[in-house]
Amino acid sequence: MGATADVPFTQGTNACISLKWSNGVWFSFVPREPAVLIRVLGLGNGGTLRSPKIILFQRCGQYLSCSPGKDVGIDELVFDDLNIGQTYYIMVESSIGGEGTFALCVDTFIPVRAPESDCNKAVVLCDKSPFVVNELEGNGIQKQELPQDICIGGEFASAWYKWTCDKPGSLTFTLTPNNNFPNQITDDIDFALFELPAGLNDCANKKLLRCEGAGANTDAFGNVLPLSQWASCNGPTGLKEGERDIAEPGGCIGTNNNFVSPINMEAGKSYVLIINNFSRSGLGFGITFGGSGTFLGPTADFEVNASKRFECDKTIEFLNKSASQTDPITTYTWNFGDRAVPGRANGSGPFSILYESFGNKTAAVTLETSRGCRVTKIVDFFVDPCCKDTSTLDVSALATDLRCFSIPEGKIIAAGKNGSPEYIKGCTDSIQVLLSQPPPIIADAGPDQTIELGETTFMNGQFTSAKGATLLWTPTEDFPFNGRRDPEVFPKNTTTYTFLVTDDNGCTKEDQVTIRVNKSYRLEAPNIFSPDGSRYNDFFNVWTNKAVKYLEILEVYDRWGNLIYQGVDQKAPSGGTLQTDSQAAGWDGTFNGQQAVPGVYTWRASVRFIDDTIKQFAGDITLIK
Repeated sequence: MGATADVPFTQGTNACISLKWSNGVWFSFVPREPAVLIRVLGLGNGGTLRSPKIILFQRCGQYLSCSPGKDVGIDELVFDDLNIGQTYYIMVESSIGGEGTFALCVDTFIPVRAPESDCNKAVVLCDKSPFVVNELEGNGIQKQELPQDICIGGEFASAWYKWTCDKPGSLTFTLTPNNNFPNQITDDIDFALFELPAGLNDCANKKLLRCEGAGANTDAFGNVLPLSQWASCNGPTGLKEGERDIAEPGGCIGTNNNFVSPINMEAGKSYVLIINNFSRSGLGFGITFGGSGTFLGPTADFEVNASKRFECDKTIEFLNKSASQTDPITTYTWNFGDRAVPGRANGSGPFSILYESFGNKTAAVTLETSRGCRVTKIVDFFVDPCCKDTSTLDVSALATDLRCFSIPEGKIIAAGKNGSPEYIKGCTDSIQVLLSQPPPIIADAGPDQTIELGETTFMNGQFTSAKGATLLWTPTEDFPFNGRRDPEVFPKNTTTYTFLVTDDNGCTKEDQVTIRVNKSYRLEAPNIFSPDGSRYNDFFNVWTNKAVKYLEILEVYDRWGNLIYQGVDQKAPSGGTLQTDSQAAGWDGTFNGQQAVPGVYTWRASVRFIDDTIKQFAGDITLIK
């Protein structure tokens, strides 16, 4: 999900169906064998990816091949001409809108000839090397090659393989569908194994030895039943040690389990195997062989020697040791691996090869005989670096120091010159580079404090900085003056303040301090007054502190509940005549222009504090003469 678009490759776009270059993801692999099977298993095969495509590249930007695009949730690609030891790249792309999860399987193998669908053209196997076939389609020209009552039901999408036994012994094998995935329904691969009494070309008189046709169970209408009812007949099939039966018919009944018993091959006798994809999906299979018996064929072999030493840019000799005791060897195909000059060759040799790089190397020779038999030999060896006496490599580096302490913004730009341009010879050169950084900024916002609502306090910030400093306290609204280490602060609520120190390089350090505000909402009022014109205690008023923002209202009532006075604080948004905390403002003891009767009166006040909390207060006041 979220993969970005790639630059289209013209060759790949022209060769591949519906390739968009819009949402591909990339992988790489290094083959040890000359062929590869790449499979993508998406929707219906354990993932959710729809309509996958596979594109293979030789080095970055060098297109090689692409998959045909076979199914909504699965695709595969076989390529049989890899350069051993070289890095190859795979791009997997889905349809637009079909992105999702998938499994990627990459298997390298020694290739055999493309499959044939007729016995008389069957591919000749000369050893028991495993191989993979990417597709099974068609049933050949000969339509009556199988007995009518054979357990596999007939010839469908088929491939034929034949061989002659060299050393006698048992034969087992396992056929694995290319879409094999745990707990998923796979292609139904079936097979039949015959003896060829008069040799490899005696297809007319073949004798049935084993037959395996087990598969899915269906209902009366031909619908496939749930996998749980026939899981033992799903997936891989073949000949297996411990099995006793020699044939299993279609479906999954009785003791059917997709495997039948091994055969014991006899020296000099020939055999032929037909493999059917009963599902007709077009997908292929992989096969591995076991048992003590061997196949008759040539022996591929060679030696790798160095005229001086195994070192890149030095001559390395490849000496052919292959032989065939049956039909003659007609072709030799050599693959000398990554960075070899030349990389490929034909003929029996010997060959003198130079390697442009050092490290682990792999080379192979593939033989083919006159009867179409192919075998491959693979040899590993190590090539040493080649620069002890001739290297002109030189490395330089430019350092950019860290701007701020412990922030990884420093960098080293390194460059090599001379030597081998891609630096693949194993030569080394080094240079020491020192990155420096300024000392850390230290910021300390001071200890936490506790104050009463309405009070102010002073901060106690401390700092050290090598290159100047700008100071800032946040949030800023509580500071009449900022930019100092010890400004006065007027918090209305418990607040955590950040002390930020910034030096001339823009490097910062911060610390925090909390000022806790105790909120005890109070209001003071007298309980007696004497409005006699003495200019002392002539008014009833309330007394506030710094925690009070303003009085919203002050009211006085007589004992019958009549409102006889109402005042609003001058500091209130609506304004008023009442000035709190004053001996010359408030109720003057009159009502409707007349002196009020001495006695006890009730008052109430609505007070807004600086944190915008509103509190109600009440009491009584005694008027005396």
